[in-house]
Amino acid sequence: MLGPIVNSACIVFGALTGSLCGRIISPEFNKKIILVFSCITMGIGVSMTAKGNSLPPVVIALLLGTLMGEACRIEAGAMRLAFRVVGFFRRGKTAAALPEQAFRDQFAVLTVLFCVSGLGIMGSMNEGMTGDPSLLLIKSLLDLPTALLFAANIGGVVAVLVVPQFLIQAAILLLATSVAPLTTPAMFADFSACGGIIMLGAALRQFGLAPVPVISMIPALFLVMPISAFWVRLLA
Repeated sequence: MLGPIVNSACIVFGALTGSLCGRIISPEFNKKIILVFSCITMGIGVSMTAKGNSLPPVVIALLLGTLMGEACRIEAGAMRLAFRVVGFFRRGKTAAALPEQAFRDQFAVLTVLFCVSGLGIMGSMNEGMTGDPSLLLIKSLLDLPTALLFAANIGGVVAVLVVPQFLIQAAILLLATSVAPLTTPAMFADFSACGGIIMLGAALRQFGLAPVPVISMIPALFLVMPISAFWVRLLA
């Protein structure tokens, strides 16, 4: 389980360093770099979406998953937890002055990037099936500066995301051996497309173009593979 552990350590180190050094990083530089990360997120999302096998299962999973997420108020619960935890961290002047909606948007984007990004999920599956942690190590190198820059803006509360990040990656890694024989290339392709659309939503939200409910869309990742399998059998 080397990959999830290294990934968690990089996020914590980046979050704590960013919260302590937030005053050193100018708001203008921080904003520009975060926009660059948003462009990268959008590019990854487009690449993942293009790998989809069939669009209907992805659409159905996203609609049902988002309805479930909104009904369970996943995003509202995550934000309540974030604001409760934020009191335990020192926040710089920039973070303290950050509007609540901007905080919510950036925290939601980070939740997707750290916890349910395609690279993290695929890396966990790859390590579980082959023992090779290389994909998660690459993700760790990307997450460290991301956590640092976002923590300089919204505070050390970024570090709390290591809890769901580690639990999700560890669970996928442990289940990969038993799940892998049940998956097909079509199912995995639709899973990639679903994750890509969620990452596109995260990028749009970070750009400030639309308040996409990205955290509420996360249940779709658990629905898309079964729906994809059913769809293939329906057309067979």
